[in-house]
Amino acid sequence: MSQTDLNKSIEIITKTEELADKILVNKQELTVMDKRRQETRQAMRLMEKSEDKKVWITVGSMLVKMEREKALNLLKKDQQQIEQQINMIYSDQKVLVNKHRDLEFKSPFSGTHLKPLEKKEFDALKANLPLL
Repeated sequence: MSQTDLNKSIEIITKTEELADKILVNKQELTVMDKRRQETRQAMRLMEKSEDKKVWITVGSMLVKMEREKALNLLKKDQQQIEQQINMIYSDQKVLVNKHRDLEFKSPFSGTHLKPLEKKEFDALKANLPLL
């Protein structure tokens, strides 16, 4: 094995390991973001059931008492932001996994580029299916 072949092999292994590390970091971040999404969802449900005019909410590292409607709006905005971040990470994850598989000379995962049906598409499909 020549020196250039050895250098190329080391470079491929290094790139593969770097991509694997990024994939694992994204996976951990997805876990954290999903936990945050669930906690936000639970907080919103509790506030919706509450009859109090003002509620306590954490904003950053501060505990603040504010009107329930304002707090719900903040939580809804936070929920939307979390959803966007999760979707970005999922998209990035698909690309990284396929790059990693490419470096290992494997074919890309089938089905990684699937997108869920939109509500209109799902409703149209449901309308054309026979009732069971």
